[in-house]
Amino acid sequence: MLRLKQLALLIGDLIVLYIGLYFALYFRYLEIPGKNLEDLLSPMTQLFFLATITLFVAGLYDVSKTKNSWVFYQKIIISALVWTVFGIIYFYINPKISITPKTILLLTATIGFGLISLWRFFYNKFISTTLKYNIIFAGVTAEVKELINNIQKEPRLGYFITGVISGDETVRNQFPNLTFGNTIADINNQTKTFANIIVLSPHMTGNTELLKELYNSLFQQVSVVSLSDFYESVMHRIPPFTFSEGWFVVNLREQQKKIYDRFRILSDYILAVVIGIFFVITFPLIALAIKLNSKGKIFFTQNRVGRQGLIFKVYKYRSMVSLSADGSAETEGPQFADKKDARITSVGKFLRLTRLDEVPQFLNILKGQMSIIGPRPERPEFVEQLTEKMPYYALRHLIKPGLTGWAQIQNSYYGNIEENLQKLEYDLYYIKNRSLTLDLSIILRTINTVLRLAGR
Repeated sequence: MLRLKQLALLIGDLIVLYIGLYFALYFRYLEIPGKNLEDLLSPMTQLFFLATITLFVAGLYDVSKTKNSWVFYQKIIISALVWTVFGIIYFYINPKISITPKTILLLTATIGFGLISLWRFFYNKFISTTLKYNIIFAGVTAEVKELINNIQKEPRLGYFITGVISGDETVRNQFPNLTFGNTIADINNQTKTFANIIVLSPHMTGNTELLKELYNSLFQQVSVVSLSDFYESVMHRIPPFTFSEGWFVVNLREQQKKIYDRFRILSDYILAVVIGIFFVITFPLIALAIKLNSKGKIFFTQNRVGRQGLIFKVYKYRSMVSLSADGSAETEGPQFADKKDARITSVGKFLRLTRLDEVPQFLNILKGQMSIIGPRPERPEFVEQLTEKMPYYALRHLIKPGLTGWAQIQNSYYGNIEENLQKLEYDLYYIKNRSLTLDLSIILRTINTVLRLAGR
C-alpha cells in the first residue's frame, strides 16, 4: 500500500506539471500550444524528473506525513523556488538548447506547483484515507501491540484494523476500540467487513482451527502474512523476536549481493572524490571557525569497528571541547553523547546539524574502511557492551560502515544501550534489503536531513 500511494502521488505530480506547462505556454502566447510545446517537451521532461526528486528531498513522498498544513504547503513553495533556480541554471548551461524560456519557466513553476498544491490537498483530504487494506491480527504479541498503536496513530499508512484474534482480557481492555474474536468468522460476523490481509503471529501457527480458516481464506484472495514480514514492511526494521541463526542464514543471503557490492565500491570512490573536492573548498572556513571557537585540534580521530570487526580510525571535524590529553571530550571513559550535550561547542553544534563534521570521512572511504551508505561505525567499547546484550550485534559488521545509513534517517539520535539495540534492527533491515533503490532513497533523505539542519 505504501508503494502504491507513493506511485499515485508521483504520477499525479507529473501529470499536473505537464498541465502547468501547457497552460504556461497558452498564457504566454495566448494561443493553443503547438510547435513551442514540442520544442520544450524534452527539456521540460528532464526538469519535471528533477522536480520529483526535489519533492522527494522535501519529504513530500513520505505518505505518513502528507497532511494538509501550512508546513506541508511551505515545503511545496520551497520546492517550487528551488526547482525554478535549477531550471534557470539548466537552460543557461545546456549548449544543446538554443532557447532560454525564463517567462515560461516561471509560469510553469507558478501554475505547475500551484496545481500540485491543489492535487495534494485533494489527495490528502479524500484519497489517502480511503486507500486502505483491512487487516486482522491473528494473535497478540508485544510487536502486534506496537503495530496497532502505530497504525492507529498514522492512518495514512493505509491500514485499517478490522479485528484481533485473542481471548486475553488484558489485551481487550488495552484496546477497547478494536473488535476481538476467537476466529476469523467471529470477527467477520461482528464487523460485516472482510479482511484483505491476515497477520499471523508465530505462536498461532499451532492453532488447527485457525489454520483451516487461513487455508480457506486463500480461495477468497486474502493474503496471509507472517508477523515478522508485516512488521518489517510497516516499521522498516527487523523485529527482534525473529533473531536466530536459522533466520539470519535464510534471510541475509550475502552471496546474492556480490554484484551489487562490487558496483558499490566504484560508486563509493566516485562520491568520495566529490566529497573530497567539497572538503578542500570548505576546509579553510571550517578550520578557522573551529580554531576561533575553542582550543584544540581541528580534526578528531577515534577508534571504530569496521567490516569483519576490524578496528580503524575514523576522521571527523572536532565538534566538542577538548578536555583530555588525546583531544577528546571524555575524562571518565567512553560515554554516549547526550541530545543536549554541554561539551558540544557552538560551531560544533552547527557542524553536527549540517553533518559537516562527518565530511573528513571521505578519507576513510578512499582507504576502503567505510562506504557512503551502511551502519554507522561504533566504538569498540560500546560494541563490547552491545554484544553482551545482543549476541547477534556482530552481524552489522557484515558490510562496511557508512557515512550515512538507514538507521540515521529514521532517528538521528541513539543515546543509550537500549536505543542502540533498536538501531541494530534498522541496520539489519538495511543489510537484508540493501539495493540501489534503497541507497538512492537514503541519499535523498540524508540531503533532506542536512537541509533541515536535523543532524545530531
